[in-house]
Order: sequence, then C-alpha cells, then structure tokens
Amino acid sequence: MISSAQHLFLPHNCRSAGEGKMFRALRRLLVKRFGGVKHFLVLVTCVGVILYCLHSLFSDGTRQVWDVRGSTINISSDNGCGIECRPDQLSFYIRTGEKTTVGPTVCFEGNIIISNDLKNFGRGLNFVVLQSNTLEVKEVRAFDTYVQDAELIRFLKKGIPDDSIVIVVSFDEASSGLHEDSRKWMKLYGSGVIDNLAFRDSLIMIGQKGLKEGHAIEYISKKDKSEDFSAVLEKAGCFSLPLGPQDSLQVALPDMLQGRSITLGDSLPLCGLPSPCPADSVSVGVYSGNKDKKPPFICVGGRIVMTDNVNKGGRGFNTVALNSASLQPVSVMHADTYATDSTDLELYLESLSEGDIVISVVADDGAKKLSYSARDQMNTLGSGYIQNLRFRDVWFFIGQRGMDGFTTMEQISYAGYDGDWPKPINKSYCVPRKLVGRKIIPDPEFYRFDERRDFCKKYDGYPEFCDPSRVDDKLKTVGTADKSLQGHAIFDTPLIIVPGLNHNALVRTLETTLMQPGIKQKNVVVMWDKKFPEHGELATLFGFTNISLPSSTKYTDLMGHALKHSVNMFPQAEHFIVLEEELLLAPDFLSFLAQCFSTLNTDPTLLAVSAWNFNGFEKTSGNREIVYRVEEFPGLGFLAKKQAVNALISSMPQKRAWHGWKFEGEGHFEILMPDVSRVFRQPFKVGGQEAELVSELFLHPRTTSLEQAATLQNLGELMERQYEDYLNGLIASSLPLTMDNLKQCVHSLEPPPDFADQDKRSVAVYFDQESSLDFRLFSEICRCFGLVSPRNWRPKNLHNGMLRFWYQDRNVFLVGSSTPYYKNKPAQDKVPH
Repeated sequence: MISSAQHLFLPHNCRSAGEGKMFRALRRLLVKRFGGVKHFLVLVTCVGVILYCLHSLFSDGTRQVWDVRGSTINISSDNGCGIECRPDQLSFYIRTGEKTTVGPTVCFEGNIIISNDLKNFGRGLNFVVLQSNTLEVKEVRAFDTYVQDAELIRFLKKGIPDDSIVIVVSFDEASSGLHEDSRKWMKLYGSGVIDNLAFRDSLIMIGQKGLKEGHAIEYISKKDKSEDFSAVLEKAGCFSLPLGPQDSLQVALPDMLQGRSITLGDSLPLCGLPSPCPADSVSVGVYSGNKDKKPPFICVGGRIVMTDNVNKGGRGFNTVALNSASLQPVSVMHADTYATDSTDLELYLESLSEGDIVISVVADDGAKKLSYSARDQMNTLGSGYIQNLRFRDVWFFIGQRGMDGFTTMEQISYAGYDGDWPKPINKSYCVPRKLVGRKIIPDPEFYRFDERRDFCKKYDGYPEFCDPSRVDDKLKTVGTADKSLQGHAIFDTPLIIVPGLNHNALVRTLETTLMQPGIKQKNVVVMWDKKFPEHGELATLFGFTNISLPSSTKYTDLMGHALKHSVNMFPQAEHFIVLEEELLLAPDFLSFLAQCFSTLNTDPTLLAVSAWNFNGFEKTSGNREIVYRVEEFPGLGFLAKKQAVNALISSMPQKRAWHGWKFEGEGHFEILMPDVSRVFRQPFKVGGQEAELVSELFLHPRTTSLEQAATLQNLGELMERQYEDYLNGLIASSLPLTMDNLKQCVHSLEPPPDFADQDKRSVAVYFDQESSLDFRLFSEICRCFGLVSPRNWRPKNLHNGMLRFWYQDRNVFLVGSSTPYYKNKPAQDKVPH
C-alpha cells in the first residue's frame, strides 16, 4: 500500500496520463518556490525539529506551563479559572502577592483556594495541601518565614501525609527566616531552586512529598536591586500525576535505633553506684561530658548504652527509652540540636509508649536550635528544668511517659555568661519501674540570672557585678525583722537615686539600697542622664523604676531635673529620700531615717534628715545612738520634706552639697544629722578651689555604721526648744577647757589632750571670738582635733555657732565667746590648766 506522500514522488511512467499534468505543475512550483524537491524536504524536516524542540521545552508530555502576566484571564470558579487541559491533566493558575498590598492567588481545578478576597494568606510561604488520589484540599497554611521557620519544618516533616501534592506561593518576604533545614526539606518535595530564594524574591512551586529534587513545577522572580520587591509571578498550566520520580524519605527520618539494632558498649559496674539496686529497679548512670573534650554517656544496668562510639551519641540530646516492664532499652535517639532543628527529637518523643522511662543527657550544646515544642514535651515527661536550658548549659533528666508531676532525678549545670564551659554532671540512680513525681517544680541546684548575664555581655567594665562567680546571684529584698518598723511610712516614701558617671559606684548604691530591710522596690526610682542608658538597664535588673532625664553638663543640673520630676511623679508624697552619686548605704540607713521621721514631721524648723556627717571621721565620731541639729545641709543621702525639695528646685545651688547647702526664706531651719554616718561616699579627688575641701572630706578615714539598727537615744531632746535645754545641760556639766589646754596642739601641731584617763564627762572647749563670723581660732581648734578645717572655709556642723562631735567616747563642744552657750563657762579659777 502506498501512502499519499509516496505517491506524490512516483516516476512518471507509473502515473496515469491524467495525473501527469498536475504533478508537473506541482514540481515546477516547488522548483520555483524552494529550489527543488530536495530543498523542500530539508525545510519540512527543519520545521518539524523546531516544533518538536518547542514542544519539549514547554511540555514533558505530562505538564505545560505558560506565563500569563498581562493577559486577560478571567479568574473565577465558574470558568475553571480560565484554564483548559486534557482530561488526563490537572489545571492550575497561581499568582504571587504584589508587594504588601495584594495577596496571592491559587486556583486549582477550577476552584479558588487562596485569594485576596478570601484573606486566607499571610506573609512568607503559603501552602495548599492536596490529597493525591482524591485531589481534596486537606489544608491551607501560611508560614511567616520572614521571622522563623520552626513551624514550617515541623509541618513539612510531620504535618503532610505521604505522597500529598503541595502548592506553594509567596507573599511579601519569605526568605529571611528560611534556614538550611527548611530549605533541605523543601527539596524533599521536589524543589530545585529553593536555595536561590533571597530577600523579597517571589516563588511559585507545585511539588509532591518525596518528589526527587528538581522535578517540581517552580519559578522564582528575583528582586531587582533598584526595586523594593520582585516582579509578580503569574503562571498557569496543566500537569499530570505523578509529577516525577520519587526519593526515599528515610534519610530525613529521626536517627533512631530500636530493638536489636541497639548495641551495648563497655561495662560500668552498677553504673557507678556503690551497691546493687533493689528488685524492680535498674542502675542508671549519666555523664554530661567535659567541655567538648570528653563525650557524654548513658549507662543502663551496668553497660554503656550511648556515647560517642556507641549508638551514635554525641553533641546535643542523647536519649534512651526503657521499657518499664523489662527495664531494658527499647530505643535510642541522638539529635544534634546545636546544628539542626529539634523536630526529629519531637517526633521521637511523641512516638514513646505509655510508661516508657526516658533518660536524656545534653552535652556540649543542645539549646541553640531546641524548640519550645520540644521543651514542652520534655516537661510533660517530668522535666522541671528544661525551660532553663541555654547555650552551652548541660542537663540530664530521667522521666516517664504518663508520670504525674516532676521528676526528682534531674540536674542542670549553667555555662558562664561569657561562654565558659559549665561543670560536668555525673550522677547515678536506682530507677524504679514507676517514677513518682513531685507536684511543685523543684528549685534548681543553681539559679541563673539570664537578664544579668545579658547585661554583662552587652556592657564592659563591671568586674565585680559581672564576675562569673556571682553573675547568677539573685537580687532580692530583705524583710524587716524590727516589728516596730513594720508598716512604717518610711517604706512608702519615694527613694530617688541620681547616678553620676561612675557606673560601678551605681551598682554598689543599688546593691546596698536593695539590702535595706523593708525596702519596697516599686518606690525606688533611678533618674539617669539620657547619655547613659545602661544606668536604666541596671535599675531594671534590681527591680527599680528608671526614668531618663535630659542630658546635663553639671551634676547639680541633673539633680535639679531629678527633684522636679520626682515631685511631679509622686504628687501625693510629703517626703522624699534622695541618694546622690557614689554612695554606699549602711545596713540601718532606712531604720535611722524611720526613727527620725516623727521628729522631722513634728518640728516645723526641721527640713531634712541627713544620713551623712561632715565630721564623721574615725577619731571624731563613734556614737551610733545620737543625733545632732545643724545649720548646714550636707546632702549626699537624706530624707527631706516636700517643702525642702521645692526650695531646692526653685533655687538649686550651683555648688555640690558637701559645700553645705543653705535654705533661703523666712525663719530659721535646721537639719538632723547622725554622729555616725549612715552613708559612705567613695573617696575621690578634684582640682581647683575645691581640692582642699574635697581632700579633707573624702580622703581621710571615716566611720560608717556597719551594723544592724541601733536605737537612737536622744530623739526626745531634738525638738527646737528642748534641744537648747538639752545642750545647755550637757555643756554646763562638761569638763571645761580653755585655749591654755590646747596651746601645744594649736600652735605646735601636737596631738590634742588625751581624755582617756578622765571620767566620762563631756568636754567643753571655750575660746574667744571677735564676732560670730570670726573663725580664725575656731578653725585652728578644728584642725587640732582632726575636724574639717580647710582654709577659707568655715567649720562644719555648726549649731548657733557651736560645734559638737564625739571624741574618745564622749561629747566634745567647741564653744566660742559669740555663742549663747559661752555662759556655761565656769569661773576662771575653776577651769583646769
């Protein structure tokens, strides 16, 4: 039989006469148009090859895809989303999202599954899961892979049934949180381009669980450097199932050994226990390894079950499950959660049977990629500490599926905040068939202060506060043991701390503030210069409120801002406690202020209580039980009435408090001051005119109260009128001295008289003055006793021109002739010489 094509080119003598004329005309046409029959045949062959290549390019016989950008496809379920395919093929239309304004669209077999109108999409990667045999939509999920991919990994591993079809479309940004593990799993669904997905690129993919890498239908639109987002991808087409060759998923399953595949290692008699375990229990030993040098191990029944060369133990989680009936290992699993995500560990834990005993040890580091879900599962198995596991910490626990409460066999050892290795854990137990838990999570053997660790990583220059040996010390308050002070108003008084430049000094101020018995953290406010945000972070660590203040060039300006803000912040407060820079508080700081509180409130001539004594040196103070009234206000640490605070705000002195602040206005105002200071100002130096004063005040040994609260003895005599009677009585009964007794000390710089052999009476030193402003001799006497006496500065701690201090276990009064107390000087013949 001859085909029509063959017939066309038969020899002339084989054709009928009627056909000859027609073929001769066709031959002439071919010669004229194509140069001959042979040329025509070559052309036909080339066209066929081109058509075949084009067909091969867009179709492998089971799929065809075309770009529909700018087309007028009518996207609706009524018309199959505008796509027509062969009966044996499936149709689709997919469009990625447009910037952050228009959501993506997925249409499959004429049904719109994801769209802007349905609002069932999200930033990142959007998934449609289809059952391969029924083509039923099983799930629509969005994963914000701009942020993280933990949920996506879990979904790809466990949330999608075998052989399912997945349609993936991106919206907004999908790559920033898409890490190595999730990209690896996308390849197990057939992706061949997922590694190329970068910031704000667009992705379309149709894959299948177990599809060989590179066989998915997928496209990426890369973001141009000049644009904020990539161009929209819009694809339509047809495909048949299966999509391509399948790969085994065994390589992606948890690295778990079961039954006979578990090998036993070296013997370890009784797993380290000193004596055999009772019946119905088994010996178990755990070792966390030492740094990254010695491997961890798990021992069961006297044999190593897991270590570096036994059952693939190593870095991360090493887990053994025991059958509770036989007390023999039924499975072991290793998960390197430093390098990979913890989904495999989660899947393993979920596979455990009711009653299985779980032994888990973390070595080197297992926290880096440990998910909250894995921690929760460990928690349900009896762990109380797993939520505390951080980088390079080591941990073990022995729990049980179905146990009630928290295991008693668990320990965590914390790494240093700077990455130092933790102490290894080495424990052995007799583990019974049924574990009995406790209802309350036990306190860990060691506490870790993560916020403090983070602070110490962030800031340098805190050698004591950030010492690794104390970085986990709790910062906690102490309740007051003095029942008389319980509920006292002093504990509800705002306590304002105004730091300077020395951040280590601030730490000590905060520490000694927190140590005050009865302190309430909510009433402590650290008001810091906005140039030093670490001061605010320090305050937060201690549980105190912190307030940023405008930047200041002088400390007095910062103090003014702080006082003004305090009054506005606590409008109902009638008193304020203020701490200046570089102070350490005595243990009884608040107790001292509390005892003075009633006197301060009752006497309108008192404006504040100072916790610091100008003359509180080792030789000129020492009685913790007495308080003075003085004219000058030394600041540093004090309790002040709102009246005094407002006065300071309206006319903030431009000199530091140790110059001795004066309150201007009508009336005579004074301050209460202790003989023994309740705050200590750290020694320092300055230059210029203040150098001598600062040297005298802060570079000489001082006495500060270091004991718990003392009961103040003279509070009843501190009211204005009573105090005068009290002083005159003390001075009148004192041992009188004149300048003749101090001549050698004043003029020859010899030591002052020794009163040690005298009776315990007070001493009154009388001297002459030309006027109340004549301090020449007065200053010499001060220098004789070691009191504050810099040149060109008046003596400190005056009351009506008289100065009182504690010397050799007695009161000493320096009484000038211009003071009202000079009248107590006995007749000349009764003054000893």
